[in-house]
Amino acid sequence: GRRVKCTEDIILTEAKKDIILKQLLPAAIKMHTDRLSVKPVEDTIRMPMPDHGLGPCSNFTIPSWHHTIGVSGADMILYVNAFLGREFVAVADVCATLKDGRPCAGVVNFNPRHIRATDEAVRITTHEIGHALGFSFNQFSEFNMLSNVSNVRGKKEVWVVSSPKVKELARKYYNCSTLEGMELDGEASEEASLIHWNERNTRGELMSPGSRIAYYSAFTLAAFEDMGVYKVNYDMAEPLQWGNNSGCGLLENKCLTNGRTDYPELFCSTFWNDPRLLCTYDRLSLGTCNLTTHHQPLQLQFQYFDQPTHGGESHYMEFCPFLRELEASACTNGNPNKFTGSFIGPGSRCVKGERLRFDYQNIGDVCVNTQCSGGKLRVQFLGDGTWRDCNEGETVAPSGGKWRGSIRCPKYADVCTAVPNTRDLPIPVVAPPLAEEPNPAHTNDESGGTNPDPGASPSTYQSRNTSQERNSTSMRRKPGASPSTHQSRNTSQERNSTSKRRKPAASPSTHQSRNTSQG
Repeated sequence: GRRVKCTEDIILTEAKKDIILKQLLPAAIKMHTDRLSVKPVEDTIRMPMPDHGLGPCSNFTIPSWHHTIGVSGADMILYVNAFLGREFVAVADVCATLKDGRPCAGVVNFNPRHIRATDEAVRITTHEIGHALGFSFNQFSEFNMLSNVSNVRGKKEVWVVSSPKVKELARKYYNCSTLEGMELDGEASEEASLIHWNERNTRGELMSPGSRIAYYSAFTLAAFEDMGVYKVNYDMAEPLQWGNNSGCGLLENKCLTNGRTDYPELFCSTFWNDPRLLCTYDRLSLGTCNLTTHHQPLQLQFQYFDQPTHGGESHYMEFCPFLRELEASACTNGNPNKFTGSFIGPGSRCVKGERLRFDYQNIGDVCVNTQCSGGKLRVQFLGDGTWRDCNEGETVAPSGGKWRGSIRCPKYADVCTAVPNTRDLPIPVVAPPLAEEPNPAHTNDESGGTNPDPGASPSTYQSRNTSQERNSTSMRRKPGASPSTHQSRNTSQERNSTSKRRKPAASPSTHQSRNTSQG
């Protein structure tokens, strides 16, 4: 193994453990239990014996009684750890499934360097638990949800989730009646990466790979529904805006050709060091275009400019340049000292500026206060108490003083649609976090129990939702309660990481074991 210099930021402190157990996990689990239901497991869940292959679970401390007596009153076991990795924030995987294919055990590992009590961290945790619940190439394949599509934007072959609900929803969302399904990240030859939605097409979605924003949209709910082992609540779907009603061209054609795009609200062509600030696609922040010059020419399918080295920063976005929000740039709660002329407040949204100047500075786009009522939008500028009607496509100018120029009024729906705030905000402490669960009374094993029946086989029972423990902390299911979770945590720091894929060993006939996802 490699040597690691022990510094303060990589130590798993008690405070970081509390963040995981009292804030991140309870909040993330609730994100899923509010949206997913399953058939209750009627008896116990027993983990496969170690010699039957545990896949990624082999890196986690599993109490021996989980293999023998089993865990009752839960529908899924989630083993949680915190050990160091070079690049990842957190990673997760499926460990075992029931007869119907639903995952009943999974793992999540947190990188101690990146543990923070923020809503962004909750969304990352929710994303990882999504993988443990089965959002992965292997699970999609086992449920016959995948198809191959050739020659997509110059890529030889890609995988798409083509199951009925996902395909129906995708065609409606993008307004593309010929769409075969939702594209997964990477090319068909890169199975290791095929565990997320393609971010170029779904930026801001919970199960896309690289976005700070992570909306639990109907796309992910549809994928879980099409597995056939989850019942989903579409009323809890969070709205997604990226590419909505864009037509087939967004999905079939390059994001830019010779530096020009048909989707200026999504993609851009100015270099990152341009001083003008521009609106992000969701109009919640100000940012700059992440167009840069790479050291080597990009692959042909990712070349969008005359210069083959010009492109966006993110491989997740297929090097398409887009407006990346700046730190503390949110119109709702950003730092007003960093963004000249912007109105910061809960009702503030970003609008396009036209030769806009404030206090003799060219400011590009700007955040303005908004009022939405009866299909009519009104705006208010910083330092100007007047509310002005703002009809789509018209220009509105602030009163004199420090202001010069005008703004271009957006579509009503672009600024008046309620969206969840997933910006970098502190989250509340959940107390009590988890209930202590003693070892079974008839065991004496400090790791979680002896093996009273060495011949006991893993159970094969049916389904339900998500769960929590601490080498044995648990949330028990009450009669009539929503789906429960059982979480087992091993918080010692390790030097290896579950981010590397492993081939699962042969699984027992009544219980499957897989290694399906990374991060």
